[in-house]
Formats: sequence, C-alpha cells, structure tokens
Amino acid sequence: MNYFGLFFTFLVPGVVLGVMAAAAFHQEAKARARRARQRPARNQSAVVRRDRLYVHDLSRAA
Repeated sequence: MNYFGLFFTFLVPGVVLGVMAAAAFHQEAKARARRARQRPARNQSAVVRRDRLYVHDLSRAA
C-alpha cells in the first residue's frame, strides 16, 4: 500500500482546508466582536429625549 501517496492525497489537503476554515472562523468572530462594540455607540446617537419630541404648550414653543 502506498502510504506516501495517501498522506499527500488526504492528510495534507485536509490540514490546509482545516487551517483555512479556522482562520475564517477567527476573522468572523473578530468582526462580530467589533460590530458588537460599535453597536451601543451608534444607538446612543439615535436616542432622542421625549420632551424634545412633543410640544405641549404652543405659547412656550415659539
């Protein structure tokens, strides 16, 4: 049986594909963490105080 051929046919490509998949998962985890850190900062700018939304007394509004 040709073990040398089996090694280079199955094991090496499997290791290469496994390393590439691990790198992709690592990059995605870093990107997800970066988006999670940015999310609260973006949402704070969108929050408007309720007293600025509605004018109850039109004589004080002008």
